[in-house]
Amino acid sequence: MHTLTAHKEIVLSAGTFGTPALLQLSGIGDEEELRAAGVPTIVNNPSVGHNMSDHAFLPNPYLVNSNDTFDSLLRYPDILEANTAQWINTQTGPLAAGLCNHLGWFRLPNNATIFETTEDPAAGPNSSHYEMVFAVRTLLHFLPYPNLNFSLMIERMVCAWSSSTAYR
Repeated sequence: MHTLTAHKEIVLSAGTFGTPALLQLSGIGDEEELRAAGVPTIVNNPSVGHNMSDHAFLPNPYLVNSNDTFDSLLRYPDILEANTAQWINTQTGPLAAGLCNHLGWFRLPNNATIFETTEDPAAGPNSSHYEMVFAVRTLLHFLPYPNLNFSLMIERMVCAWSSSTAYR
């Protein structure tokens, strides 16, 4: 066993499930839960490991009749190398645009039927519920589609309708 001492602060990041588990194993968490697990409490923080929110992510690739996508750039190392050199030397070319060049933040209408049975989880009346990202690429560049090009639309929840604990 080793003991480390920090003089300022420590940033601990072990993922959605790992971070709360590490904190709890270190004695940071709900005192009653830690006691039940036989872990001495260093900091009583009942929020550790609770209120985990899922931010659903749904990528939708579409086959497009165009070669003006990033697919060949991601598929072929020589094309990526040439475009990377162009960006480094001139800050121009396909890489200057970024992989996602359009996005939008949207709210459900205030009269959406879900609000009849569920409280609005957004941070406020003008906060979004979901995000849409549009890209001239796909997440499928590793598949053997040498002559096909894709566009991508991603939907992502930005406020959760439910939450749970990160362990148990």
